[in-house]
Amino acid sequence: MDVEVNNLIPEIEQHKAVQIGQHTFHTGTLRGHPVVVTRSGVGKVNAAITTTLLIREFKAEQFIFTGIAGAAAPELSPTDVVVSNALVQHDVDLTVFGSQPGLMDGFDERLFHADPRLVQLAQQAAEKVVGKDHAFTGIIATGDQFIADKQRVADIRNEFNAMAVEMEGAAVAQVAFMFNKPFVVIRTISDKADGSAHMDYPKLKQATADNSIAITLAMLAQL
Repeated sequence: MDVEVNNLIPEIEQHKAVQIGQHTFHTGTLRGHPVVVTRSGVGKVNAAITTTLLIREFKAEQFIFTGIAGAAAPELSPTDVVVSNALVQHDVDLTVFGSQPGLMDGFDERLFHADPRLVQLAQQAAEKVVGKDHAFTGIIATGDQFIADKQRVADIRNEFNAMAVEMEGAAVAQVAFMFNKPFVVIRTISDKADGSAHMDYPKLKQATADNSIAITLAMLAQL
């Protein structure tokens, strides 16, 4: 989100903005680590383009991807945090050819697994920021759809055992996997994926951004 990037920029030392196409990348050091901070934009194509540019143009070696998500698991509430142990594209459907829902052509399984070390660091950081009872690890489901229907989110939860739904994470995961780069996706819950997002998100926008920034900085301190 813009608010995440804008609030992180003042923390970056030796900051430099680099424009590539319609993307702005912010380079420098953060907590002693060389970083590139950017906003992916909404959807899987934007996320894949951004991730590829980070690898090709900036030689990125690992990825921490943050933002918001809708809750798929009933135990989640707004401002809770979900750390991905794996991601799946819930809108991929090649079942007419005998494939599982979510399985991409050319892949052996439908889950893209996050890096265990980054998952551990993210979970520890999330527990520090929001408390142990509000930090979760699980599968995040991605699709080019804003899920706002109780039945649809239930179907996604039941098919993929997903804890949260969003629109970018699995695209980042697929690109990172294909380039053999470690990654983790961290999402703050903004709504119940049931049509209430238009009410919840404006009130929670700053809180979700604060979570993302605090967790990222806590992770960098431990890398």
